[in-house]
Amino acid sequence: MKEKINIGIIGCGTVGSNTALVMQNKRDLFTLHTGIEYRIKKICDIDWNREREWIPPEGMRTSSYLDIINDPDIDIVVELIGKIEPAYEIIVKSLKKKKAVVTANKFLLSKKLLELLSLASNNNTFLGFEASVAGAIPVIKGLRESFAANRINAIIGILNGTTNFILSAMTGKHQTFSEALDTARKLGYAESDPSLDISGKDSAQKLAIISTYAFHCPVSDDDFLIEGIDRIESQDMDSARELGYKIKLLAISRRIDSKISLRVHPALISSSHMLADVEDVYNAVYLEGDLFGKAVLYGEGAGGKAASSAVIADIIEIGKKISSGARFSEKFVVHPEISIQSPDELMVKYYLRFTAVDRPGVLAKIADVLGKNKISIASVIQKKENPEHAVPIVMLTHRALEKNIKKAISIIDKLSCIQEPTRIIRVED
Repeated sequence: MKEKINIGIIGCGTVGSNTALVMQNKRDLFTLHTGIEYRIKKICDIDWNREREWIPPEGMRTSSYLDIINDPDIDIVVELIGKIEPAYEIIVKSLKKKKAVVTANKFLLSKKLLELLSLASNNNTFLGFEASVAGAIPVIKGLRESFAANRINAIIGILNGTTNFILSAMTGKHQTFSEALDTARKLGYAESDPSLDISGKDSAQKLAIISTYAFHCPVSDDDFLIEGIDRIESQDMDSARELGYKIKLLAISRRIDSKISLRVHPALISSSHMLADVEDVYNAVYLEGDLFGKAVLYGEGAGGKAASSAVIADIIEIGKKISSGARFSEKFVVHPEISIQSPDELMVKYYLRFTAVDRPGVLAKIADVLGKNKISIASVIQKKENPEHAVPIVMLTHRALEKNIKKAISIIDKLSCIQEPTRIIRVED
């Protein structure tokens, strides 16, 4: 039994310094619980002058990641620098040297997860990536262990704390999108450039990782529909509430026969749904399986402490396996019969908000175009009357094909009575 596990951390920013600090402060506790001494041998960063949670002693510092990769005593390499390069090189070289790797790099894993899992398997070592998805929420561990006996049928996630905070503020405090974004910035929940969050791209990267793992199907965030929240307006929040819904940015993957439907977009979700009450910066992942039925994993998904919690969980779990002498190789098998559904094949209900001049016959024209494209109307809200100006008309449809909705709206938006592009929000039952 190996009694000491040596760790090398590459990247000493917010997550890296939090990870190192906790590993140092709780070292005795980890040894008590596991019988293993977890020792940080080296930490790499290119700038040791910037402020951070913890500054390691000089003898522990290096500015070259090769000092960690090439150190024969280091058992686990923790990659926390992000982006593609040099992170990809670091992980590949480490795995080829049969070192275990722990990473939080969602951008890289959303493109390369299958390749890196295969590389870890071929070298009889380990790849831990819990922190790449939903921070401290143990989604990957749940899929790998707790739900291992299940056929996963659906994953619906609120995977971005910034956008959830903004939408919560728009719902609860009746703020506009701009006001809610400003509040998020002031509280430190949004970056100075929040485009990755607002666009839905951050959630898409996380969804690609979860879905690849859950469905054993190669998924890239380039494969599916991605829409952000920047076009959501207060009137949409009000209309959704009146209809019995809330609007959330959802990351959705659902098994439909031999295909997987994947998408990230704002969605109307029933106020009674398990995810409807997930507010502020919290994240949650809703799962459906053939044995456990329905489950929700909930918690803080962002921030240095939440991410470091997931990183350390991987370090400790992998350390136990190394200590016991196990060279566990996770054989990740791709199911060749599963494919990705085209976004045009999506069949859901839709919320449509038209901005139309208030005159007789307008509603009939809209309904005629929808009907000719096999779209049935479930309900209509038109409260305002103002013959001099355009007014909102809100409709909920029955289930319809995405391609039919796109075609119908492209025709409707060219009508002389329509003053602004129609707002389309999908409904997730």
